[in-house]
Amino acid sequence: MLFWRTLTEKSLSPKLLGKMRRFRLTRGDGAVAFSGELLACRRHADQEDAPEYPGICHLLVLALFRTRKGRFVVYYIVDHTEDEHVRGEHQYVTLLSDFSDVTRFVTAMSYINAPDFREKILSDAQARLSPAQ
Repeated sequence: MLFWRTLTEKSLSPKLLGKMRRFRLTRGDGAVAFSGELLACRRHADQEDAPEYPGICHLLVLALFRTRKGRFVVYYIVDHTEDEHVRGEHQYVTLLSDFSDVTRFVTAMSYINAPDFREKILSDAQARLSPAQ
């Protein structure tokens, strides 16, 4: 039997889209582990002509997953540059029960580059979910 290694946020790539895998994503000093499929992923560094945002909080990574139990995980990394209370990259994880909640959550993000991420992520995830529904 072939055992797949547990994947981290560094492993997120288009080749994993739609495949059931084990993920272990860092969050602060700990990690969140689950089995699920990657629905959509977007990285700031992978964008062509990705602008720099000196001194402004912005998204570095946004990924959507569907767990084995049918819930949705939103994983995102934010770069807090020159914020007086929070500094550096911080990882966030949100567990939501259905895709309409995911849409509401991602739409409510107010980071400066969130609109660029929002359109691509939600359309990719919806396209991946459509055959299953």
